[in-house]
Amino acid sequence: MDSKKLSEISERKKMFKYINIKYKLVAEQLGTCTEASIYHEHVLKKAQKEIKKANRMHKKATKAFEKFNGCDEISEIKEVVELQSIIRSYQECLGKKDPLPDNPEELIAYSKVCEEEFDAMVAEGQQQKATIFMKDENGWPRISTHMFLGNFKENAKIIANNSTLAKEKKMFKSKVSVQEMLTMDVKPIQPFVKPSEDIIKDDDGKPVICERPIRFERMGKTETAIALSEQLPIGTEYSVDFRVRGDSPFADNKFQIIKDLLECGKNCGLGQWRGSGGKGAYMYKIKEIKKSEIKQDPRFAGWN
Repeated sequence: MDSKKLSEISERKKMFKYINIKYKLVAEQLGTCTEASIYHEHVLKKAQKEIKKANRMHKKATKAFEKFNGCDEISEIKEVVELQSIIRSYQECLGKKDPLPDNPEELIAYSKVCEEEFDAMVAEGQQQKATIFMKDENGWPRISTHMFLGNFKENAKIIANNSTLAKEKKMFKSKVSVQEMLTMDVKPIQPFVKPSEDIIKDDDGKPVICERPIRFERMGKTETAIALSEQLPIGTEYSVDFRVRGDSPFADNKFQIIKDLLECGKNCGLGQWRGSGGKGAYMYKIKEIKKSEIKQDPRFAGWN
């Protein structure tokens, strides 16, 4: 067996390969997060059954949360961190700077207070509800990296639906294979990334909201409403590290399939209104990196 073949086999035997992808927005990106209570209903409750039960039966909340007393690790659960991020956005709207609790019961109670105060502002016409970006402890937007993996899946489905292109690229046979392959073979390493720019604001520091009409069906009738969203400006950049299974097709030919998926980003961007509105469209740069180049969480230093 020649040395080139041996080298190819050796390369394939690597368990994982690592890539860094830089995204640069060529159109504004719209926020996708709803208010804290809705996010809690769909994400936090799903991960914690006790919290789900307590939210349905609020009068029994104290009893349901007794088991969490003194549990410091609960604050590190991603779902709780995401909920805190969304609450910070509403703190910004309300002019609040209270430190957020890590205890689940206190956090949910506080989110209810914020929601009530925010709804009161809406009723008074001071503020309109809009989809928003999650915020970090300094009020800066941050993005959950599942959005970038979701963009891969969306772009792969577009290619899978175009049978000629799929055959040409020797890519995906069906939507099911798209979902399965990407779920197993490609993973973002960081749970969140920070955009290079803050959301667009006016001279008074208030978010500049993107307004657009939407149509939906209700009781067999088509109705129209106005959708409102925070937005990140053109030129905003992200840097995301991905782990790719070494013997996956995604790692072949210098990650050519991933490059093909990213090419679709010019037409199918990130966030809302990426179809007819063209929002969230991006350009990209991709390069292979070493595992040692990835910033490691200090809690796991020294662990393989």
